[in-house]
Amino acid sequence: MSRLLIVVAALFGLLGVQTVLGQTAPDKYWVQFKDKIGTPFTISQPNAYLSQKSMERRALAGIGIEESDLPVNPAYIQEVLALGDIQLLHRSKWFNSISIYTPDSLVIEQIAALPSVKQVKSVESMRGNRKPESTAQSTIKSGGTGTYGESFVQTSMVNGQMLHKLGFAGRGMDIAVLDAGFTNVDLLSVFAKPRAENRITPVWDFVDNDASVYHGSAHGTYVLSIMCGHMPDSLIGSGFEANYYLFRTEEAATEYVVEEDNWVAAAERADSMGVWLINSSLGYSLYDDSTMNHTYADMNGSTTRISRGADMAARKGILVCTSAGNSALSPWHFITAPADADSVLTIGAVDGDRLHASFSSFGPTSDGRVKPNVCGQGRQTSYANMDGGVSQGNGTSFSSPLICGFAASLWQLHPTRSNMEILGAIEQSAHLYQNPNDSLGYGIPDFWQAHRFLQQSSVVESPLELSIFPNPFSDDLRLVFRPGKFGKIRLEIFDVFGRPVRQYDTLDHSGEFVIHQLGPDLRGLNAGAYILHCTVDGIPFFVKKVVKY
Repeated sequence: MSRLLIVVAALFGLLGVQTVLGQTAPDKYWVQFKDKIGTPFTISQPNAYLSQKSMERRALAGIGIEESDLPVNPAYIQEVLALGDIQLLHRSKWFNSISIYTPDSLVIEQIAALPSVKQVKSVESMRGNRKPESTAQSTIKSGGTGTYGESFVQTSMVNGQMLHKLGFAGRGMDIAVLDAGFTNVDLLSVFAKPRAENRITPVWDFVDNDASVYHGSAHGTYVLSIMCGHMPDSLIGSGFEANYYLFRTEEAATEYVVEEDNWVAAAERADSMGVWLINSSLGYSLYDDSTMNHTYADMNGSTTRISRGADMAARKGILVCTSAGNSALSPWHFITAPADADSVLTIGAVDGDRLHASFSSFGPTSDGRVKPNVCGQGRQTSYANMDGGVSQGNGTSFSSPLICGFAASLWQLHPTRSNMEILGAIEQSAHLYQNPNDSLGYGIPDFWQAHRFLQQSSVVESPLELSIFPNPFSDDLRLVFRPGKFGKIRLEIFDVFGRPVRQYDTLDHSGEFVIHQLGPDLRGLNAGAYILHCTVDGIPFFVKKVVKY
């Protein structure tokens, strides 16, 4: 089986410049700073470092801007770079750190002595024997069932085709794909439709630090095809109308902690761009340098940097989907980081008969939490191969994008819900929700039931028909509530930074037709996007984006 389908990694100790595995010295390091004092960036002006889409996503979930959003102090970075032959690889605002490369191990002691520096750690040894990439074990088949072709079983198992029938396949949803490379995504016919519609965007190669991602490995190509592939009667992706942003974070031929830092840097970039979901078919427990290895005790959601980064992404409003790992038959046996992160959707694998795939990693986390969260087909999963056809392969690398694409479709159908509400509905719909176990977690989700849960939970006991007009608006905004007896209505307007700017309350009404006109104080608002929250007797009724011009 491909090494990429069983990706593993490790924790590391404090920096030392001693020989590692017979090599001369490390060459990549993680430098963490003590604070962000003196940074030119401020919480009150997030548009300097976050996109409008990112701020709107946070506002919908009621997430404010905080210190972790502030970029690393540029002056601190320059102090480090001025010390010698040092190349800046990545910045991490979440960890207030940078990743660097230097061939001069002697300069590391100088970096560690800087007043602004908290700690320095080695994240990659000098590359010696590089391991060749192996190929995925798979079988090639033809035929299938209807439009979905060979992808019908994996789709129908989770009732995902029901969302597609309603016309929801992820359109307008932005998904970041963090992987080892996307060979031939720019050429293969399975991606012709999303390419023609400009829905696949290569963003950055965090391994080589350039904008070229269509190389390195076909692993990301296979993963992407399960989500956005479009070959009628052969393969239909789970979120085939979504927008995809491609990040290369994994070096296929070697395994070092620097790949976790690549992952965090990509997640931060995705957050700043405003993506809604991340799919990560990667996992880390053991490294080529055994001194960096994680232990099962580290799988507690709060030890490894990648798991803490994944939780931070979720805290920013992103739904993070990650593979559970393929370690069940190995001495490791358990999930790998970041699958242990508390707020991510960790996805295990089943076969076509809905049974646990023998390789799919077991939970729980070392602190006893249910993992994986849910499972999808990961044995004999259909994906697009390098020859333009359809193959079947194995791995939680394949079950994760399957669930991620349907999660995007579900979120498109319920766009005012938060990432954690979507995650919760997916869990609640799974067949073992009342009795989870360590192999399947809450079980196999049913996305039609997840939709029904979200639909039912959004309706108050006496539902109201609502119209909002005009939108965009200038001076006045009208809300029309049609027949229905209801109580106290509270309307709150937030800006895209999550700050309340207006609040209105109405008393009990039982009339047939009520108009609530907001204004004239709306004329004092600046032009731009706002989020309108409405509660009825304290129960959330709707969240709506409105625009003032």
